Amino acid sequence: MTIHMVQGTGYDSNCYLVSGERPVLVDTGTGIYHDRLLKSVREIIGTRRADIILTHRHFDHIGGASRMSSDLESEVMMHHLDAPPVREGSASGTSADMFSQTIEPIDVIDIDDGHIIDTGDHNLTVIHTPGHSAGGICLYEETTGILISGDTVFASGVGRWDLPTGNMSMLIDSVRKLSELHIIDLYPGHGPCIRGDARRCIENALNYLGDY
Repeated sequence: MTIHMVQGTGYDSNCYLVSGERPVLVDTGTGIYHDRLLKSVREIIGTRRADIILTHRHFDHIGGASRMSSDLESEVMMHHLDAPPVREGSASGTSADMFSQTIEPIDVIDIDDGHIIDTGDHNLTVIHTPGHSAGGICLYEETTGILISGDTVFASGVGRWDLPTGNMSMLIDSVRKLSELHIIDLYPGHGPCIRGDARRCIENALNYLGDY
């Protein structure tokens, strides 16, 4: 499985294009740099369609989803607990107002813990990891030990829990859940990726949270 990273610019999240017969794009950034992201995706998959998976409700990850889904002829999927404000186009519910932005309603399909995303080459398992937001998810590929972690865990540290629907206790439980997996490579929502030593990041995150 090949994961192509488009590193976030400005406030944008990292975005990941997962290869396969049925490629998927994980997160879309704010949409401010839409043309740059679309160009990167098209250079890899050409004119093929790609579905979109959103790791959670925050604007820096989902702001570009409406336009990108139109350009890629995508279905857009996210956890059902984070879907309502995205469907409604709620600036407060998606934290778009923190960026002095508005957001268009996005038609999303609900997914839940354990849902399998089949790319044709590999299966990505949805892992519900609340704490940064109520419906935050990670995507795990068991055979390769790859984890796309959204804003749950970074190369150094964890996602903040002081935004609406955030919860520190849930975040601790989520990181514990991740610690039970065989994780080799980490692809987080912001910052650098870690290849080959990602388990250390999970352990460090647990140690960090243990200080609270």
